[in-house]
Formats: sequence, C-alpha cells, structure tokens
Amino acid sequence: MLLDIVDNLPRLRLSSSHFKIILWLLKECGVRNIPSYYSFRKMQASLRNLCGSTPQAYTSTVGNRFFVNDVRDSVARDFANPEVAKHLNFYPEETTGPVSEVWQAQRWKEFKPSELTPMFSRGLRQFYIDEVAELDTGEKVMPLAWVKYDGVLCGECVEVIPSVTGWHIGTECRSVPTSRIAYNYFDVVERIGDKFIWAVEAPQMPNLLRDLAEGDDLYVVMIPLWADDVSGNKSKQYNKHINMYMVNSNLPGQLLQQEYFVRFVSTSPNATSPEQFSAIKAQIQSTHTKPIRCFNAETQRNCCVILRVPSLPADNPQQSEEASHLGGNANLKCRRCMVGGCHEHTESDEGYHALHLVGIARTAAETKKTLLEQLDLAMYGVKAPIEKLQTATGVKDKVAQYWIDILIDRARNLKAESPGKTDEVIANELRVWLEEQPGDKVNPLLDIEGLDPNRDTPVEILHTILLGIVKYVWHMLYTSWSTQDQDLFVIRLQSTDLDGLTSPPIRAAYMIQYKNNLIGKHFKTLMQTMVFHMHGLVTVPPEMFPLVKSVSVLGPLLWAGEMDDTKQYTEDLTILTANVLDTFGDNDPARIINKMKLHLLPHLVEDAVRFGPPIRNSTEVFEGFNAIFRLCSVLSNHQAPSRDIAMKFASMDRLRHVLSGGYWKEGDTWVCAGSNVLAVLKSKPIIQRHLGWVSPKKTVPGQIRLEAKKKSPVLQWAETQASSSNFTDIFELAPVASKWYSGISLFAQSGDACKKGSWICAHDASKNILFGRLLEILSPESGVMGIAVLEHFMISERLHPNFDMPVLHRPDAAENQHVSVAASAVLFRFSAQHDCRIANCQPTASKAIVQERSETSRTISLLEHADDSHFIINMAALHNATLLRRVLPRALTVPRQLYPDRKAHHTERAATLRISQLTKRARTQEKRRNTLAQKAAQGRVAEELDLERSETESEDEGEAADQNKRPVTQKRKRTRQ
Repeated sequence: MLLDIVDNLPRLRLSSSHFKIILWLLKECGVRNIPSYYSFRKMQASLRNLCGSTPQAYTSTVGNRFFVNDVRDSVARDFANPEVAKHLNFYPEETTGPVSEVWQAQRWKEFKPSELTPMFSRGLRQFYIDEVAELDTGEKVMPLAWVKYDGVLCGECVEVIPSVTGWHIGTECRSVPTSRIAYNYFDVVERIGDKFIWAVEAPQMPNLLRDLAEGDDLYVVMIPLWADDVSGNKSKQYNKHINMYMVNSNLPGQLLQQEYFVRFVSTSPNATSPEQFSAIKAQIQSTHTKPIRCFNAETQRNCCVILRVPSLPADNPQQSEEASHLGGNANLKCRRCMVGGCHEHTESDEGYHALHLVGIARTAAETKKTLLEQLDLAMYGVKAPIEKLQTATGVKDKVAQYWIDILIDRARNLKAESPGKTDEVIANELRVWLEEQPGDKVNPLLDIEGLDPNRDTPVEILHTILLGIVKYVWHMLYTSWSTQDQDLFVIRLQSTDLDGLTSPPIRAAYMIQYKNNLIGKHFKTLMQTMVFHMHGLVTVPPEMFPLVKSVSVLGPLLWAGEMDDTKQYTEDLTILTANVLDTFGDNDPARIINKMKLHLLPHLVEDAVRFGPPIRNSTEVFEGFNAIFRLCSVLSNHQAPSRDIAMKFASMDRLRHVLSGGYWKEGDTWVCAGSNVLAVLKSKPIIQRHLGWVSPKKTVPGQIRLEAKKKSPVLQWAETQASSSNFTDIFELAPVASKWYSGISLFAQSGDACKKGSWICAHDASKNILFGRLLEILSPESGVMGIAVLEHFMISERLHPNFDMPVLHRPDAAENQHVSVAASAVLFRFSAQHDCRIANCQPTASKAIVQERSETSRTISLLEHADDSHFIINMAALHNATLLRRVLPRALTVPRQLYPDRKAHHTERAATLRISQLTKRARTQEKRRNTLAQKAAQGRVAEELDLERSETESEDEGEAADQNKRPVTQKRKRTRQ
C-alpha cells in the first residue's frame, strides 16, 4: 500500500526509472517481500479492476481517437466516499441569511422539479413529488417540489381534497416541513383501501421515476464541466492538449477550491473540445434512462444518480467556443447577448451606449437554429451566404463547420457531375445524406437537457478581471509614467503593509522589470494596493486615478464568498461595474469596442443572481490542477498520451478513494479499507497535503500562541500595557495580581491569526465595535482568559476625500488611546494603509537586501512615514471584505455612481471616439498608402535590378564564350605556322 501511495501522489510523480531505483533500494536495505516492478504493476491493475475504473476509448465523428475517464464512475466514488458523501446537498435552498452556494441562488430553481432530486427518504420510506402523501394531522397533500428553507427540507405542497365525484387538487401551494409528512403514496393507498379516483387531471401515480430507481434512493447531481487548451510540457515549447475536468457542485463551494475534489475527465492532443464533449454528453444522457447505481456512504444504502450540467466554467475564448460563438474578434463580440456590430454602429451614440449594458440575450435554441440554417445553406455549394450569416449573427461552430465544408464540396461535385440537376434537387439529396451520417451535426452542448451554453457560461473573474481589466489598467499606467515616476512607484509598492491582505510578499522591482509578463497573483496584489501609490506621479494622466480606484473597490465584491443581501449586492455590483466602464471610457473610449472583457462586466450581475458569488465560478483551482496534468504528460512516452494520462489519473482517483475510506463492491457486499490504511490520510499531514486534501481548521477564538519562556520573562500586571489601558469588568475573571505571559499571536473569531501590529476589529463587554492595532497579547498564568490590548482608533464620519474609503484617527482623549478586550472578543483582522498622501511621506528609509538568507551591504529605499496617526481602511482588500462591511456603517460602504446620467456621458465619449477613430483610420490609410508606394518602388527597383542583372549575366556569358573560342583560334594559328 505504501508503495502504491508513493506511486500515485499527484504533485510528486515518479518515472518508471525512479520507481525501480526505490524498489532496488528497499531490497538492498533488507526489506522483505519487496515485489518486482512488473508484479507491482500487475497488482495495481488488479486493484483497478477491484475498486477503480478503466478509461474508455472513443472515436469522434472526425475520426480522432481519445480516452475518457467515465464521469459516472467519478460520481459513484463521491457517493461511496464518506469524506465526500456527508457534504452532498441535493435540494435548492431559500435562505434568509447570506447566499454562498449555487443551490441557494436561482440556477437550480430553473430546472423543473422532476429534473432535480425528486424524493427524500426516511427509513425505508421514499417520498416522491407528484404523489399523494399524508401529514401527521391526517391531511392529504401532493408535494410538487422539495426546497430547503434555512436548512430545513420542506415540500411545496398542494392540498388533495375528497369529494363525491372524486379527488380534487387544490391550487394554493404552501411549504410543509418534511418532518410533518408521515405517510407516502403506498401508505395512503393502503390506508384508504383503494386507488385514487380523480375528478380532475392528475399526475401518474406512483411516480414513473420509482421504476427508474427500482426501489433505491434517487438523487440528481450537478457536474460543471471545464475545458481548455493546456500545454503538456513544462518547458516553453507548447504541446497543445485539450483537457476536460469536472467537479461535483452538490458540494459546498469552499471544498471545490481544493484539488482533492477536482476530477480529470479526458485529454487529447488531437480531438477538439466539442469532440470530447460529445463523448461526455453520451455518458451524462445515459443516466437519464439508466441511472448510476452506487453506494451512499452517508446513508449506508444503495442509491441511483442522474447527472445534469448546470454550467460551463472556462476562460472567455473557450466559453465562446462552447456557446458556438465567433469570439472576441467578431463584430458581435459577446457570447451572452447580441450587443455590438459594425464600427459605424458601435461608434454611434446609441451603439456606444449599448456596449455598456446587457443586450438582447442569446439562447441555445436560436443558436442551434442559426447553425442548422448554415448547414442548409451549405447544401447549395456557395460559401458567401454562410459567411455573411456568421458575421451577422456571430454564430460559428467547429462541429457544424466540419460538415459545412464537406457539404459545400459535395454540392459542387454533384453540380459538376450532373449539370442538369437544379440546386434544390441537389440540396434535397444532401439533406438525406447528412441525416444518414452518424455523430453530431452541431455543437453537442446545445442538446444537453437543461443547459444553455449561451447563458450558462458565467463570467470568470480570473481571466476577465485579473488577466483582463486589471491587466489593462496596469498597462495603461506603466506606459504613461516616466522613469522617475516608475522608481517612486516601486518604492511605494515595496513599502506596502501586507498585513490583512491576501498577497504573497511583494517583489516590486521584479514586477516592474517584468511588467509585461505578470501573472494572476501579481495582478491580485496590484488590485488591492496600487490605488494608494499613485499620488504625485507627475506624468500619469489625472483620469487614471478614478479608474484605478473604481477597479480596486470592485475586486472585494467579486471575491467575496457570501452575499448578505442579494438585492443590495446586485445594486452595489451594478454601480461598481458601471463606474469601471465609465472611467475606462474617460481614459480610452475605444477600449470597450476592442476588448470584449469590458462589456462582460454588466453580465456579472445576472450571474450573481443565478450562480451565487462570482468567486464560485473562478477557475483558479482548475488552472492549478493543470500542473498535475503536466507531470503526467511529461512521464508519458507520447505514443498514446490520452490513454496514458487518463490511466494515471484513474489510478490516483482509486488511491484517493481507498485512503479516504471509500467503499467498493466485493461480490454482494460493500467493503472499505482497514483502519490502518484509513489512518494514513487521517493522521499524516504530509499525505493530506500531497493528495490536495485540506483538513478543516480547528481554531478556538482567543487561543494564544505564547513566546518561548526563555525569551519571554513572566510579567507582573504593573509591567504590562494592559494595566494602563481602559478595560471593562470582563477582566474581573483575571485578577490583576496574577502573573502574565506575553503572546506572539491569537486566533480571532474568523480564524485569523492576529499578530502584534495587526489591525483588528473587536468588541467590548457591551458588544460595541472597536477598531485598532494590536499592541499586546497577554495570557494569565492560570490560562483562563487572555487579553488583547489595542491602540484604539476611531472611524471618521466622512470618507477620505481622495480615496473614498473610511478614515482611522486616534481618539481625542488621552485615556482612550489604549483599550483592552478579551482575546476571544477579537472578531477579525483587516488591512489599513498609512495615508502617505496627506502626510507627504518620503522615500528616506532604507533596508538591507537579503540574499542567501543573509543581509548584504546593498540596500533598497523604502517610505518613511511622517506620522503614526493617519490611516485608511483598505476597502480594496479581499481578505475579510464581507466581515468588514458588516461592521462598518452602510453610509461608509455604499458605492456612489460617478455619472448619474450615463447615457449623456456615453454620448459625450462617443463624440470623442468618432474623432479619434477617424484620425486613427486616416493614419492607417496613409500608412497603407506609403507601404504600397514603398513596395511599388521596391518592385520597380527590383525590376531594374533584375534587368541589370540579366544584362550583366548576358555580357558575362558573351565574354566567357569569347574566352572559350580564343584559345582555339590561337592554337590553329600555331598549327598553321
């Protein structure tokens, strides 16, 4: 088992040579019963047959061959895995609290009740929708849907009423907790002694889905499918593979950010994503008539599972392909709506304004209709009408295009072979021929029930915000500043206080040196910090600061894991995205025409309502999972890469399942690994880390980490900062005469580790909210209750005039400078930045550069803060942004529209745009004319050179001929003599 673990660690892949060396080493060390390399592989194959799965081979319509790890097996393992099954949720939820999961948003509620989990079970009884049930009061009802209300499962029921003519179904729907539903349909029929005779039309009873389940519990699982092109090499040489991954979105979103819950589906260097989607679609649709049969580790019962696809997370080009859209280079650039057009339209007042709003929505039905129309046009053998239709609609599909090219060629050949046939006769023949061909004729995603690729491709914040919006801002910034401004920005950025930010240590010099090659983590840092470092940059246009500020405050809303109030959240998001677009227009009006990612911002509002917090649609976990794929690809011999990689991932999934206590079937019994095997994952953090498992943090609010006793002497009460601070009666539990130990950090209620110097929010004994900087952490000798001493700061009633963020200032009264609270009363940590703008801080400080873990004589310049009293709460920080907004007054966090009359502002910017675009086109035309003239001149020169060269060559040939003749003549003369 241990050798199997070593061979299947996702991020520590071993080649065959490495593994053979390990086996040799074990034998040399005298370890007994070491298998040979080949017997070990044979053992793994037997384990795969016992409790794993084997990749399935598929051949696409185009003829490409690839292998797929069956999504049905992956979901079955989720149910049989006790570490996963206990977290599964099967029902949409209405909540009065924060919305944090996709099932609490609207997307699941868009499915028909029969397309969601149609039953719940209690003991051996199963209660289905569209069947009569009886409440504990004797009242008969018919559940139409199952919905959770604040975690309590309820049935949306209508009353079933008896009458002389038969049973009637009421019209008023009410929510009934399932705890009150006592008897299911079969119980009711047995109790009344006869079948129901209906006076009105009623659903068929018992529910037909019971036959599908065959007596087992029946569940519906949502599986978002991710696809992208990924290099199979670790080097810079690109080795394109199209990869498919999936997750089980019945799990909480927080878990889905762990690699442990990502499942590899397929890869191929040859097959496109539509070809692979076609194979996956067949697996998913098969569960609608033949559900997955598996074991539920949570209920310890057999169950059946139906699969559905709720969304398609990916980057923007891939999502456009999945939606059968031309992409960002089309006139109609948006895959979600019909906004855009030719430049005459987009530069007009109405057209330019429309780019800042959500347009008429595209639908899968309309997209499919357009593709079928393109196929029909192809049967006439003319390409131009098809291209015209594609340009007019923005709809183009790889699968359809494959058939379009074939149909055009066949139509032309048929016309050439039979000139007497009319175009319509040939088209009818091709319609019959196309119908007889196997495989998909259009995008297979358009035929998945309940999925609309145009609507269900939510905006992805990694590529759209960090690698899009923030990247554009960064480029506009660094291309506008001078060398002096750049040097000053580097010093300020390096001096940033990172406490309370979700950022790695800043390497400002590196970021400037490689400013064209930054990645997501760098842009995330810039988004949270650069707004504080722009003042006094002389060469940066003044319009840049409002743009940077608007982008910075948008970030925390998008990275928030919860929406406290969906209505308020969407209103705030609407204003913030509008401000970003409008400030972009102030700097570069043409940017929204050229960059589709800007137009996608208004679609974030709809996505938040349908899918929940935008962070749930982030693909960062999939991008990180690509590293595992590359390790598997590098170790493949590349003769059958799709098969080799799929086989390795299947082996890793099998090991993860066994170590997690997952069940598999031996004969008629479901079994799992023994306790010693299960202890490997439970008790070995190194194995957890390598398998991508993040065990839940168990922190106790107020728990203090003490300094080493040798370094920290015991303190008397009078020696502490707390003794001279204001404190409440909460400290009566800790007598002032006791001995105290100094702490390094403490855990807040949010789970944050707060160190000395951290900015924290806490509450006093009266539950009043306090803000301050952590000055001292004390733990009494008895260990009963720790104390946190704060440098107390007050929140100003008005926002900062430049940053529009809350301002921190020291209290006026000297006795309120320091406040002590219970360590358990610390709520969370947040980010605050010094107001260097008002204090005019200068780069007069320095710090030694550390190289090879040692300080060198070289130094870097840093800002030296002119005071210690002026601070700004960083509302651009991502960490604890939701918690911070909960405790701050709404007046200090509500966003403000920069341009209340946006249409008038857009009209003004459109006028500027038309002038700049006219000038730009004139320059382009002039440049083109000059280029053509140069080429023409070069052509004339080339002709003259060719003519001269040919004349020279002719002369050379003539001279050579003369020279060849001359010796002969001289010889003849000599002969005559």
